[in-house]
Amino acid sequence: MRFDIGSYSYNFFDLEESSIDELTIKQNGTLDNCLIVHSSGEYFDGFLILKKTNVNTVCKISFHKSNQTSKYTPRLEFRKIDSKQNIKKSKGNDVIIGFNTGDDARSFWKMIGFLNSFKELVDSEQFEPNVAFGPYLSTFKLKENFIKIQELGELIDKSAFSSEEIKEILKNSRKKAIYGFYCFLKNVHISGKDPFQFYRDVRIINDHGEEAVWHQFFKNNDWILGLNTKITFIRDLLSEQKVGIEDSKGGGSPKVDFIGISYFNTLIELKTSNTEIFKKGKTSKSRTNTWDFSNDFIEAFSQTLAQRSDFYNKKEIIDNDSKIIDLEIHRILDPKAILIFGNRNKEFPHIRDLGSNYKSECFERFRNSNSNVSIITYDELFERAFSIVYSEKLPINWYTIPENEFIRNVIRYSL
Repeated sequence: MRFDIGSYSYNFFDLEESSIDELTIKQNGTLDNCLIVHSSGEYFDGFLILKKTNVNTVCKISFHKSNQTSKYTPRLEFRKIDSKQNIKKSKGNDVIIGFNTGDDARSFWKMIGFLNSFKELVDSEQFEPNVAFGPYLSTFKLKENFIKIQELGELIDKSAFSSEEIKEILKNSRKKAIYGFYCFLKNVHISGKDPFQFYRDVRIINDHGEEAVWHQFFKNNDWILGLNTKITFIRDLLSEQKVGIEDSKGGGSPKVDFIGISYFNTLIELKTSNTEIFKKGKTSKSRTNTWDFSNDFIEAFSQTLAQRSDFYNKKEIIDNDSKIIDLEIHRILDPKAILIFGNRNKEFPHIRDLGSNYKSECFERFRNSNSNVSIITYDELFERAFSIVYSEKLPINWYTIPENEFIRNVIRYSL
C-alpha cells in the first residue's frame, strides 16, 4: 500500500492482509544498502502495522551500513497517516503510538521478528536481550529434525506444559494445514496468488503440475494420510518409492507416491483434486442409471492396480533415513493400495440432481465392489482431516459456504 510522506511516495507491506514469509532482505547491487523484497519482485519501504478507517500506522525502515561490523542497522520511523494521507501530528509534548490490541502487538512483533531473522545482514544486537525468539527461530528451522525434536522436548519439560496445552500447540499447526488444504480444494488465492503457485514458491517445488504440489503438501503433513487412509494406523510414510523391477539401465521401474509403513505395507497413489472422475456427458453406449468413468480415472485406477501387483516383486524398501526396511517385520502380503483422486463435492455433490445421483451411485458401487484398491476423493480426505483437528462437526453444506466465511467462522484461521 502506497502513502505519500512529504514529497516522496513510499510502499508499505500490509502485515494484516499478506504473509510476511514471502519477504526477504537482500543487499543492493552496490552493496551499500539493504532492500525489503517480495517474492514477486516488488520492493517495500516498510510495514503497514495498523489499518483503521480513519488512520493508519506505518513503520518506515531505512538500513545504514556499519563500518565496524559491515552489517546494516535498521532505523525505524513510526508515523500515523489519516485517510487523506496527511501525517497526524501530536497535540502535546508526548508522542505515543500505542499497540493496544492483540492484532496490533502481533503485527509489531512480527515485523521485529522478521528483521531479526536476517542476522547475516541486519545488525540487531541491541534487540537481542528482549527479542531472542526471532533469531532462535531462524536458526532452529535449519537444524536436523532429531535435534529439533530434542530441543522441543527439553522446552516442554522445562515449561511444564500440560497435555492439553501440548495438544493446543499441535492443533494450531494442524489448523494451518487444514487452511492450506481448503485453499487447494476451493482455489482460494493466498496473498494474491493461485494457491498451488503460492505453495510451489514457498516450498521451492521445481516439478511441474498440481500433483507435485499435492505430493509435497502431504509429505509435509503426513498425519493427514497416516491417520486417514487406513483403519490400521500407518506409522510412517515413505515418499516416491520404486515398486517394480528396473531394466538393465536402471529405468522402467514405476514409482508410487507414498508407501505407508505399519506391520503390513500400504501403497498410496495421488492424482489431482481437479481431475474428473466421470466423463462430461452420457454417451450412446451408457446404460440406464449409469455414467461413464473418465479415461483419466480408469488409467489412474489401472496404474494403482499394476503398482500393487509389481510391489510383490519388491526386494527392498529404503526409508527416509536411507535405511533398508526389514520386510520380515513389515510384510509385503497382499498390500493395501489407496488411490486419492478427484473432488466429488465439486463434480457430483449431494443434491437433488439426477445426473449427480447417477454419478454418486455409480461411484459407490465401483469402489465398494473393489477390494484391491481403496478410492478416496480429496474432499473426503479433507473432511476426515478436519474431524481430527476440530471437535465440532463440519457443516453438512461446508463446500458451498462462501470461502471467506468458512475460513473465518469454521476453520478460524488467519495468516
